[in-house]
Amino acid sequence: MIYTLTFRLKPSNDVIVPPFTSKLSRTLFLPFSPTYSKIIESKEPNKPLRITVVKDQGRPLYSNGRSKVVLKAENTYTFIVNTLLEDVVKEVIRAESVNREIYNTNFHVELENVSVKENIMVEEARFYIVHFKTPTLLQPPRPRMKRKENRYVLFPYVPLLFYSIASHWNRYMDKKIVGVTGSKTLYYFREVNYRIRPMTTYYGNIPNKGFVGWVVFELSARKGSKIRENVRKLLDYVNYFGVGKSRNIGFGEVEVKPLNG
Repeated sequence: MIYTLTFRLKPSNDVIVPPFTSKLSRTLFLPFSPTYSKIIESKEPNKPLRITVVKDQGRPLYSNGRSKVVLKAENTYTFIVNTLLEDVVKEVIRAESVNREIYNTNFHVELENVSVKENIMVEEARFYIVHFKTPTLLQPPRPRMKRKENRYVLFPYVPLLFYSIASHWNRYMDKKIVGVTGSKTLYYFREVNYRIRPMTTYYGNIPNKGFVGWVVFELSARKGSKIRENVRKLLDYVNYFGVGKSRNIGFGEVEVKPLNG
């Protein structure tokens, strides 16, 4: 089961926050969950919990470095935590709300809603639109090299996209998904329209260059086939845990919707 925890937060005064605002939402979430404090110490790249950036009426807030992100005292903001861990949910429900002072500002944060997802599979459709809402740091598998610089691609190439999603799925789910990273999926799940652009944002002082935008894909695999079912499962899963490097801290936030028109 996937748990979705929605929080609302309100600052006591106007405040400039870090350019990639999940740095704030992560800090504000820490008092809610001792389990989360242990998770962030782990070197495991595919963590069972994802925290989004701060959102203003659903719009992700982050800067590309050319402007500051300012939260207004008169506004209420949100962020979302998705997790596979029931213990985290129990801890949050017990805490319910916290007040924390940071950046010379008092933030009141409270749990707004909890929802549970059991059947992980996106609705049947021929076309799907995939929105990449925060910079997506999509990596190819690392070769065996002494020099290991990060290498990101600036377009959601289908085998790499599913390689990244499936690696997270297979870390935690009992029924593993294989066979979605090769040429078969590349032919059965193809882009038919897109608007993608590169985007650089900063986490601390580190620049991260990924991509944002949307792609419309056509899924032509036969209905009822294993590959079609696996693609639909992963397309739903990515809504909750994102894709690419640093997805657990808000990069690679994705929204998938079927297009039935």
